[in-house]
Amino acid sequence: MKNLENDIKIILNLFNTKNFDSVISKAKRLIKQFPEYVVLYNILGSAYQNIGDFQLAKKIFTKGQAMDPGNIAIKNNLANVYKNTGDIELSEKLFEKIIELKPDYINAYINLGNLKRDNNNFTSAINLYERALKINDRDPVIFYSLALAYQGLGSFDLAIDYAQKTLEIEPKFTQADMLISQSTKYENGNQHYKQMNLKINNLKLNDEQKINILFALAKAEEDMNQIEKSFEHLDFGNKLKRKSLKFDINEEIEFFNNLKDIFKDFNYDKISNANSPNKNLIFILGMPRSGTSLVEQIITSHSNVFSSGELPQLSKIVLDQLSVNNVMSKAKIHKLFNDDSLIKKLSNSYYDYLERFNATEHVLTDKAPLNFRWIGLIKILFPKSKIVHCSRNPKDNCLSLYKNYFEGGLNFSYNQKELVSYYKQYSSLMNFWNDLLPGTIYEANYERMIKNSAEEIRKIIKFCDLPWEESCLSFHKNKAPIKTLSTAQARKPIYKSSVNSFDKFSSFLEDLNKIS
Repeated sequence: MKNLENDIKIILNLFNTKNFDSVISKAKRLIKQFPEYVVLYNILGSAYQNIGDFQLAKKIFTKGQAMDPGNIAIKNNLANVYKNTGDIELSEKLFEKIIELKPDYINAYINLGNLKRDNNNFTSAINLYERALKINDRDPVIFYSLALAYQGLGSFDLAIDYAQKTLEIEPKFTQADMLISQSTKYENGNQHYKQMNLKINNLKLNDEQKINILFALAKAEEDMNQIEKSFEHLDFGNKLKRKSLKFDINEEIEFFNNLKDIFKDFNYDKISNANSPNKNLIFILGMPRSGTSLVEQIITSHSNVFSSGELPQLSKIVLDQLSVNNVMSKAKIHKLFNDDSLIKKLSNSYYDYLERFNATEHVLTDKAPLNFRWIGLIKILFPKSKIVHCSRNPKDNCLSLYKNYFEGGLNFSYNQKELVSYYKQYSSLMNFWNDLLPGTIYEANYERMIKNSAEEIRKIIKFCDLPWEESCLSFHKNKAPIKTLSTAQARKPIYKSSVNSFDKFSSFLEDLNKIS
């Protein structure tokens, strides 16, 4: 037993350093030797969860729960897996069961609050975070969760206040520094800027904590027009993040080529509209940081439109139903194209996902930018849907990606050469879709919108087959939640400062300078 305890300590150290492959290997070996030791199932399931293999995680946690039905930690992890696989009702019920069994288990309140926030139920989310706060008012995660919730609602003063409380408890909780930086216009002498400099110079931070601070410092220094200093921090932050990633740009290039090969011969005139339900969809897509949040704010200012935010469901359908070994299958897509019952099944699974929002409006948006990859599929599953493609000056777009730290995905954005390569693949794919589906994709160009906002907004609303409403011109007053980095910008009237923002950094961006 002493050896087992030592082995578990080793596995937990590997887990804490995010060496999940080794965790999985060692935990599986130990489970063969000690199949009755439930903690191993929790560790193994958590490792699978961290690498995104939610099906295996669910299998392991379910087995662990059957062995020890009263194990709260396993129940909590299983509920999180249900959330990640889209089984929202199961997730919600299990979190509520945990709270019933152990009313002082803070993680369940936070996780259920996050689930509510993901479903745009911010009132319930905040209520759950506040209930957790009554149990423990010194938990930084609770304060940070409240900060995120109020940021999403556009209550930036409250968001900053809760982020500062997070840092008072745990100065190394540098996600809170990042959140503050997103909602602050820095001037010389700013106290938070001074605190961040002290922190990065004097505290022992891990790489993740450093990355948050580096991007936040770069943002502050750009505000104060300290461009060289800003770029130094940006460059360091990007290199540190890129070093931590398992990413191969050649796999992305192969992926884009595969997409074109799959869809090149389709005749979309054969697609039937017969199964389209009452709810209409507007897909707002394009490169991240191209103006998708702005366009969603404009469209969802209309009284007939509900803001669903960035939805994972289309990508989930591709991965679960239309791929082999995580690669989109040409055979499965061609089968789908010729099978009305399968089209109905997959489109209904998407609409079932939307039920979580209880939207009364008859039009809903999906603003996941990377849905630009699935335009061919969108027109198969939802032939009546509207597609609005957001575009922006390539250099400004890529710089904006390089300037921001994305907690999940977008691994192509932390190296200038890889970012340029990905952008070229995206641009080529959009040309492909426009040739394949002429006249079906609306081009919402950011610079055009800045130059003549009223005219462009009217064109977007008309393309979406919505009757004109003056509220669309006052999109910055839209109270719909925003859960992206653009939350502060999208709640302001249209401004020109982000046009040609590349120019002041151009001398430092040799590779990005090559985009045209």
